Amino acid sequence: MNNILKELQKDLLHLPRTHPKRRAVAIPAMQALQAELGYLDDAAIEKIAQITGLSTTEAEELATFYSLIYRRPAGRHTVRICDSVCCSMRGADQLLTAAEEYIRTPLGTVTPDGALTVLPGICLGLCDKAPAALVDGEALGPLNDASLKALLQRLQQKD
Repeated sequence: MNNILKELQKDLLHLPRTHPKRRAVAIPAMQALQAELGYLDDAAIEKIAQITGLSTTEAEELATFYSLIYRRPAGRHTVRICDSVCCSMRGADQLLTAAEEYIRTPLGTVTPDGALTVLPGICLGLCDKAPAALVDGEALGPLNDASLKALLQRLQQKD
């Protein structure tokens, strides 16, 4: 983690043109650190606070507000299935149940092999692709039981 933090601190020196306040880089810093660590533990939150000038409480508030920042371990691949009204009306609830049954792991937890975390997601903004998912940051949809199962199988075998 120390190497990543040194890189982040170095990168912060180049940000004033785009982020005049160091606090404005909290989310990009969290994203960069999460990309390296997989999630942000308490020590990571404290380091983010130090390099951005936020209090630890402010950094924690930001990390828990944004749903794409993980405060618990996540799988190497994350599948966020939209469960908002549009996607729900087109079968997202059944997809969430099917995903949980297929991976044999409760939603929001990591599969025993560390490959997957499946989460419900409140409005991914993909209504035109309903039911949709965000898979490792990539928008996918529309999904059905067969395409979801194939996706989950592929992700588990990918690494």
